[in-house]
Amino acid sequence: MNVMRAKMEHLPRTLAQFADRPTVAAVAMNTYQFSRREWLKGVGLFGLALIVAPAIAHDRSGRLDNNFQVVDLTDLDGDLPLDVLSTKQVLKQTEDWEHSTWKNPDWPAGGGDTVGYPSVVKNLHGPKPDGKYYLFYAHHDPRSGIGVAVAESITGPYSKDVNVPGRSDNQVVPSFHSDSANPGDPAHNSSPWVLWNEQEELWFMYFHFFNHAHTATTNYQPTALATTPDLASHKWTIWADESSKAVPKWVTVLPTSDKPWANQASSYNMVHRLPDGRWLAFVRGTSNDGRPTRLGFATSKDGRRFTYFEQNPIIHAADGGGGRKGVYRPGFIGYLGKNAAGEDKYLVAWKESHHFDGDARLIYGYTTDFKTVNRDPRGHVRWKGADGSLCT
Repeated sequence: MNVMRAKMEHLPRTLAQFADRPTVAAVAMNTYQFSRREWLKGVGLFGLALIVAPAIAHDRSGRLDNNFQVVDLTDLDGDLPLDVLSTKQVLKQTEDWEHSTWKNPDWPAGGGDTVGYPSVVKNLHGPKPDGKYYLFYAHHDPRSGIGVAVAESITGPYSKDVNVPGRSDNQVVPSFHSDSANPGDPAHNSSPWVLWNEQEELWFMYFHFFNHAHTATTNYQPTALATTPDLASHKWTIWADESSKAVPKWVTVLPTSDKPWANQASSYNMVHRLPDGRWLAFVRGTSNDGRPTRLGFATSKDGRRFTYFEQNPIIHAADGGGGRKGVYRPGFIGYLGKNAAGEDKYLVAWKESHHFDGDARLIYGYTTDFKTVNRDPRGHVRWKGADGSLCT
């Protein structure tokens, strides 16, 4: 994973003052929260991951709280950059579990390297707010779990030397069959997404897992939810229900839809707390008709039970906006403040590929209701993308 430096001509004032630093786009810290927009890039081991800060509640300075996963862009002066100037790698593949076991009898040797899917929060909530940065990550092969690395600074160094109860490694949410010796076992957890739930006073981690009970028309990669009151404890509890039709019996938080756009899988999803308090899920739907993934939205009152928009899918190759014809992936959500009509205006970022999945590139769009999204006329960014989310 890499920290990136972006072009600074029009970044907010809190970022532009750091433009002369060699590896960090912005590390404008204060005592309450981490920078509203901390640009991270994951290339190489992590692919490309643009990490910008989060939102909903405000801190003492009036800023949006970054642990709610909406980027505060209210003092943005101009457009977001389309270029990256430099990067710094902050995490590497070092652990046995980070290697794929799939069809790999020589594990932990070999197995390739798909480590990525980062989500970063700063521990400012709960019983032991130590002010450190917690980077959650995974790979996308069996038998990946969700790992954690911890740092004093957003730029690292990140340490995997953590004490996870009951484990000898740094996996805080191991896969269902984490101890299996079967190289044909598809079990894995991936795409972690972490944010603070102030109502329940819990950290929420959304992630997807392999459903061993799936069929051709049921969710083979459902989105589940794990929680902890204390990041520093490294003890997470997965929300489970014995009535669940999935195996394992983990509750499916963002289920498949009866509509074709997401009738096979709902995974790699992101969840945000908007400034008005709503929970917004940015959903990547997979169809059993072989078409590339499409994107939609869902809302919730509690972050556990979501209602999909009737208008879904919202963003896809045939939405009329002239987008690319391949795979679509969620990126991040930013808050731009009120428009002239007094409506909340948001920036939506996602990735588009050429058919079927070539040269994934981020593109920005603008919306007030998440039902109509207008693409940035400048087009796609000029850096290469990868799988997984683009922000924390």
